[in-house]
Amino acid sequence: MLTLKRHRFAAAAATLAVTIIVALTTGSAGTGAPMNAMAETVSTEAAAETARTIEHTKESQTGPGYVIDTQLKLNTVDKQAMRDGNILTGGLIQQTVQKQLEKEELLRQQAEENKKILEEQEKAAARAAIGCSEEDYSTLLRIVQAEAGICDEKGKILVANVIINRVKSSRFPNTIRGVVYQANQFSPVSNGSINRVQVTQETVECVDRALAGEDYSQGALFFMNRGKSRRGAAGWFDRSLTYLFSHDGHEFFR
Repeated sequence: MLTLKRHRFAAAAATLAVTIIVALTTGSAGTGAPMNAMAETVSTEAAAETARTIEHTKESQTGPGYVIDTQLKLNTVDKQAMRDGNILTGGLIQQTVQKQLEKEELLRQQAEENKKILEEQEKAAARAAIGCSEEDYSTLLRIVQAEAGICDEKGKILVANVIINRVKSSRFPNTIRGVVYQANQFSPVSNGSINRVQVTQETVECVDRALAGEDYSQGALFFMNRGKSRRGAAGWFDRSLTYLFSHDGHEFFR
């Protein structure tokens, strides 16, 4: 089809050339009018032929016109596909991130549970090391609260240290309850305040730390609050025991 169009265009051009030669031969070129008219006729025919070629090209879906139109359509489709792809990719990424966060949260919870289990096991082992029963543990909590409830953490741990040191010493009973309730040893037992105290969470933590081995006592077996002790009792501490140090209102002796 395209070859036929080219032949038609070539024939028109050849006709134009013959016309020009004839005009020159006959002298028509002198006036210029016939030749110009012929040229315009041929140009018009060529233009019409070109227009028909382009139109036919569009209809037959080949050539530049169709390519440009198709390219525009493809660009539109590509952009929509890209948007759809981005939406899909974003959704997949969000799902992946969410799953990762859920996995990390599960691992964190498992780690916390394992830590709690390990801590409980360590506490149980520490209690077992000095034969600390549940009753002993409750007694230790209450005596520490009664003797050092207003003290700082170290003060609470120190009182627990003294009780534990006595359990380990051959000079005192070998259980916490036996040590605490030994006659004339601790004023909270004598006045009954050991039974009225409300054990705080801080006291629980300090007692657990002492049972786990945290020790500031330097081997102390006695302690007193000089401002709250009878004069005779304070004098006995000074005469009979070795002073070690003081902390948060308590003096410690061995």
